Amino acid sequence: MEWKSSSLASWLLFLLLLNILDILLTNPAYEANPFTLYFWGQIGIFLSSWIKIGLILFFGVLCVAAKKFAMPNEWIFARKILLGSLVVLVAFYIFVVTWNVILFVSFVRAFKSEVRLLHLSTSTTRKLNFV
Repeated sequence: MEWKSSSLASWLLFLLLLNILDILLTNPAYEANPFTLYFWGQIGIFLSSWIKIGLILFFGVLCVAAKKFAMPNEWIFARKILLGSLVVLVAFYIFVVTWNVILFVSFVRAFKSEVRLLHLSTSTTRKLNFV
């Protein structure tokens, strides 16, 4: 297997990595996609995550099948279509993962500041109760 910058396998593995990062960093409280929210409500987040990973793997099987069954002159065209689709999906997932990282960092900062304020308010209340 060749690992060129335009290799389908490298783009597919990068898409799989981004998909896993998306799953790990998604905060359900900030999800805006109504289809995803409906899907999570019906089958749950865990099964939905496995389906997302399975769809990426199915796309990989589709790429392998296209290479195996296409004639050499058809494979050139099919490869361009599959590579273009992968590039668009990777670009989309880069945006999604970046957005999820921004939300994750802001959520962690907000949570830490709330914990700090809660700790300060309880310590102040304890001091006032003992006075």
